[in-house]
Amino acid sequence: MRYAIVVLLLGLLIFVHELGHFLAAKLRGVPVARFSLGFGPVLWSRTIGQTRYCLSAIPLGGYVLPAVADEAAYLALPLGRRLFFSLAGPLANIAFAVACYAALYALADMPRTVLGALTQPVVWTATTFAVIAGSLPELVQHADKISSIVGIVAEGGRFMGDSLVRFLMLAAHISLSLAVFNLLPLPPLDGGKMVFDVLHRLCGRVSRFYIPAALCGWVLLLGLMVFATAQDVWKYLV
Repeated sequence: MRYAIVVLLLGLLIFVHELGHFLAAKLRGVPVARFSLGFGPVLWSRTIGQTRYCLSAIPLGGYVLPAVADEAAYLALPLGRRLFFSLAGPLANIAFAVACYAALYALADMPRTVLGALTQPVVWTATTFAVIAGSLPELVQHADKISSIVGIVAEGGRFMGDSLVRFLMLAAHISLSLAVFNLLPLPPLDGGKMVFDVLHRLCGRVSRFYIPAALCGWVLLLGLMVFATAQDVWKYLV
């Protein structure tokens, strides 16, 4: 049961991330053509207004597709609007982590104050974010420490047990890991999109390199995913 809870938690955090992008688009007047949880073939969909909401076959992420004619039309949007749209997903995951730490503060067996309730969750979030970001060089040097969904579910289920406190700690950590990962300056991640948006403002011709760079990024990410999954299957299931 605990492993199923971790799987549902991952789905929730992906939804939170994509909801951040969706709300940013709505707030800044960017029409949305599709809101999808998952990639690949669509298993279920419903159109509400001008937006098609989908559940897709490969549950490894999701996407929010602005309703623009082509890449040129997207790049014609103001830079600030595009940056806010890309940044909103990671910010949603960070906000979710703050909420988890706020719940942990409320449950903690320690003296609590109004000031502490307002500041301590933010401090815990910032500290955990910094630790996760600081561990990235170690992952590059030791690829055997990279985890796939299989590893996250296995280790997350073991760590969580039947404890609500540990569940909240796990939820905050995974949510911040998702934020850090998506802020990497690698297309097609949010960080890579923001880097290219800024470079496009400085030199419009750089936009021609985005699609090749994004394809290379997808190949790298899929390669890492296959490697990490094979590694975790061997570790936990064989």
